[in-house]
Amino acid sequence: MSFMRPAIFPALPAYEWRHDHAALHRILAGAEDTEIIWLCLGNPTRNNTQFRTLFAGGKNSHLWKSWHIDTREARMSDKMQIAEWIDSYGLDSDFVRVRVLSQFPRAGSTQFIANDIVERAMDQRAEYDVTLYDPLVMGVDVARFGDDQSVIRLRRGRDARTLPTVKLRNLDTMQVAARIAELNEMWHPEAIFIDAGGPGAGVVDRCNYLQLPVRGIDFGGRPDADMRSANSGIRYFNKRAEMWGRMRDWLDAGAMLDDDKELASELVAVEYGYSMREGTDCIILERKEDMKKRGLASPDNADALALTFAHPIGKADQRWKYGRPAQRESDEYDPLSWDKLLGR
Repeated sequence: MSFMRPAIFPALPAYEWRHDHAALHRILAGAEDTEIIWLCLGNPTRNNTQFRTLFAGGKNSHLWKSWHIDTREARMSDKMQIAEWIDSYGLDSDFVRVRVLSQFPRAGSTQFIANDIVERAMDQRAEYDVTLYDPLVMGVDVARFGDDQSVIRLRRGRDARTLPTVKLRNLDTMQVAARIAELNEMWHPEAIFIDAGGPGAGVVDRCNYLQLPVRGIDFGGRPDADMRSANSGIRYFNKRAEMWGRMRDWLDAGAMLDDDKELASELVAVEYGYSMREGTDCIILERKEDMKKRGLASPDNADALALTFAHPIGKADQRWKYGRPAQRESDEYDPLSWDKLLGR
């Protein structure tokens, strides 16, 4: 016997999705010779729904068979209406992608980072020039809640793929600081930027005591005065929005990311809006707490990568770290250089 459960809820909140799924299994629990067929139908209007996770690149895609129906080929579709839409919006527009091609949009109306630039960065065939003159920067997002994780990411120029990402759970501030110290000894980053909110403040204090090249970053603090969005010219509301803006520009210009599905989903899940600051419209990102209310995980992985953009780090000859004789550049003033961070 087969039991088919039609479901039409592409924008269904995560908690309702989980509840409905669990209810079905409770109904069928103990039924012998029963095949459960779960059918989900809908227009792919948004990238941050549970529906999106069922398709290629989603965390649940391995559990589902998926199809995209091109309405141009459907027998009963309104071909004149479709032709008008394509003529008005363009075949490659998100409007046509969703309503005609049954493809997910490249960017939702409030989605901060578009899917296509993340997919391009995660293409493992992509290669960009990276040299030892590009500074190595570490970003650390410290867990706040029981189901969150502390994440440590390393980036050299356009390369955030080569060096491994470290994910930590259920560690106290001293243990997280110890792990940072180990990675500092291993890779010698030019700067370490740590989320200083909540328990992150204790990690920053411990790393300062260990004389690591660390700087605490207040996500809610003021952005750099001269930083504006490269796309719109609108200022960022706070430091977190500014870091994500720099990260988005970096991805758009061409970057290399590891094939981490968790990171991919977090990068495209964050939504944004506008808020007035000093009489100017500023971009502000969705808070982690609000993302959790939508049934999404805290973007710890993506925030760790964003932290590597907290402040610009000047280029320097770093071959000395790898046993090659070199004279470090000294003709440029770098307020976040190794010596400056150590107060020398």
